[in-house]
Amino acid sequence: MLDPDLQRAGLAAAIGLLIGIERGWQERQARDGARVAGIRTYTLIGTLGGLSGFLTRTQPFAIGLCFIAFALPFGMLEWRKIRKSRSFSATNFVAGLLTFALGAFATAGSM
Repeated sequence: MLDPDLQRAGLAAAIGLLIGIERGWQERQARDGARVAGIRTYTLIGTLGGLSGFLTRTQPFAIGLCFIAFALPFGMLEWRKIRKSRSFSATNFVAGLLTFALGAFATAGSM
């Protein structure tokens, strides 16, 4: 049987993978180079959230700091993308934050 921590980390990555598949599908018609976040990016976001969730075992306040450390640069990236494309949608940003939070919950909370 797999180690429970490894199962939780796998779940965090799987959450990101599934959200990344959906986001990539939504942007499938965009020209090459116009798609910023897809399968790989959201899988990494879920995994980052999962790793951050593991930190709460020793440092309970760390999840908030990790969330802010992720949300600020990701938000800036999305803001630049919105300004460049003139497409005013916050869906990718919200999906990224949700992916991070679900990844963290998969490792720190309930599977």
